[in-house]
Amino acid sequence: MKICLIHSLYKPYTRGGAEVVVEIIVHELLKLGHEVVLITVGRKKGVSKEGNLTIHRITPLNIFSFLDINKRPIWLRIFWHPLDVFNLSSYFSVKKILREEKPKVVMSHNLKGIGYLVPRAIKSLKIQHIHTVHDVQLSRPSGLIIFGVEKPFFIIDKVYEKTIKRLFGNPDIVISPSRWLQGYYQARGFFYESKKLIMPNPVVFKQVEKREDQEDIGNRKINLLFIGQLEKFKGILFLIEALKKITPTNWQLKIIGSGGAEKDVKQAIKDDQRFNLIGHVEQPKLAEHYRQTDLTIVPSLVYENSPKVIDESLVANVPVIAADIGGVSEIVKDDYNGFTFVPGNEKILIEVLEHFLNHPENIEKLRKNCFVSIRNFSVANYIKQLTKLV
Repeated sequence: MKICLIHSLYKPYTRGGAEVVVEIIVHELLKLGHEVVLITVGRKKGVSKEGNLTIHRITPLNIFSFLDINKRPIWLRIFWHPLDVFNLSSYFSVKKILREEKPKVVMSHNLKGIGYLVPRAIKSLKIQHIHTVHDVQLSRPSGLIIFGVEKPFFIIDKVYEKTIKRLFGNPDIVISPSRWLQGYYQARGFFYESKKLIMPNPVVFKQVEKREDQEDIGNRKINLLFIGQLEKFKGILFLIEALKKITPTNWQLKIIGSGGAEKDVKQAIKDDQRFNLIGHVEQPKLAEHYRQTDLTIVPSLVYENSPKVIDESLVANVPVIAADIGGVSEIVKDDYNGFTFVPGNEKILIEVLEHFLNHPENIEKLRKNCFVSIRNFSVANYIKQLTKLV
């Protein structure tokens, strides 16, 4: 069966969990013998083929490429977004590719950077359309909703949401990784006529053995880990400031990631040996870092759907301390596989951290439940469910 996936980013251009999910789907569909066509953004327009995988890189006409959006000032992005929403060049490029490839189904993911006329191109060719939502980018141009600032701030946000809702229409099936995200779009009148499903993101089960040379957890420093974009909204600076104020000293934080706030992070941890900024680490090499970790911290200040870092941490039997925002509490359960706290509340975060640092034996208790809590989210189960929809 020939299956087409459309997603704005694909390796080597990756930013977050959505890209990981798309890579997993592509890999697994190929393993099952399907022909996979991928349409994504590139620096240059072109087609590449590897076995049963055909990648079409397109270059949507705009004032700058989506690949560079994080490097551009906000005032310039204001002009970029309308051109992205009504991107006719993408519409015709995607339609031409679909006509040539003739897939049985199109599975779209994030379309920002490709354009929101794409669903109309798919519908015009009468091809089955399955769309997976990963965040709130169909409702907010930034794709972000800051905790405590939930209402649209600019009139442009309201106009944007109504426009996308109308352009997107009703794909045959809409998949959401969390109940929270499904409810978010449902409350705003999106996908009224679509069949709606909740399918937690697929998790690759890789056995991660703990280091045998480590001392008992009560006799050494507790290894804390932050993995994510180094952006203020991801809470990394908030976390650093909170850690500086805690009383226990038996800890060290490893920071993995890159982003616009990297200089601020470096300044905040300058000459402080308790913090170790690693930078960007490729996905396959993360297992070694989880292997050395006791607690993963996800301090996001924006609504999260279903962060991949939580899944990856739990697979490695590493408990998670996370901001209770969006769909996070659907995965992280207090006193079972981790602990949640009110987003942006420094006092509560400090209390939670001090509890585990003063009673490290409780970390070991949570560790036993980590893998069990996500064992039903296997890649095999996900792909089986996905292909049954076609």
